[in-house]
Amino acid sequence: MRMLVAAVITALGVLAALVALLATGSRTTALGVLLDMLLAAGLLRLTGEQTWTEIAVLTAIVALRLLVRATLITDFRRRSSGAGRPAERVGRASGT
Repeated sequence: MRMLVAAVITALGVLAALVALLATGSRTTALGVLLDMLLAAGLLRLTGEQTWTEIAVLTAIVALRLLVRATLITDFRRRSSGAGRPAERVGRASGT
């Protein structure tokens, strides 16, 4: 039963990520929603008897979520500071 509920949560997570993408236009937000739902499904799977495989999968999901979040935040900060657009910074500095 818990495996079925976890599968439903996973499917709803994909749907929620799609809705978040369409509503906000932000891939970062949509990916965050998806990874949170995958984490919830993984935690639900661990509520019963745990196998080392299930624990390893959940650990991988948590690690992936943290890695993706850190990468996206770094990329977002770099883009918002203008570091990703050297031609525009040069144009502004020269007054053109």
